[in-house]
Amino acid sequence: MKIKHKKWVILCIIGGALMLTSSLVGSAGFYGTLLNAILTSGFVGPEVQAVLEIILMVFGYIAIAGGISVIVGALIAGYRSNFVGRLIVGMGLGTGLISIIILLITSIYGGSAIGDLPKILITSFNGVYGLAGVIISIFGRMKLKD
Repeated sequence: MKIKHKKWVILCIIGGALMLTSSLVGSAGFYGTLLNAILTSGFVGPEVQAVLEIILMVFGYIAIAGGISVIVGALIAGYRSNFVGRLIVGMGLGTGLISIIILLITSIYGGSAIGDLPKILITSFNGVYGLAGVIISIFGRMKLKD
């Protein structure tokens, strides 16, 4: 089997390894919020709720794996499905470039000095390795698109 997008898969694997080093985990993010909103809305029946709860639980387990999810998702995107692989990488990351920008903007708006922003980023991502792993994985994930 040949790996598609070899250098981007390797980049995601490096990012996932850095995330593992800093014990950084992700979150189900948008998909988890969407499923949770559907579950609490009352618009779906009990059978559909049971299925959605299982999907939400699986998403949560994928996100908790953090760096491992990033590595596995990168390998899946390299060998088979870009969509599924990128979804798993995204959940393992738990954040995106927009989330990082929002974190910076809210920190500045909240009264933090611009000189304190690197410290805020480093503490938000469990150290330099976590921050580097997330940023590397975000760019690798963006390039995994066809």
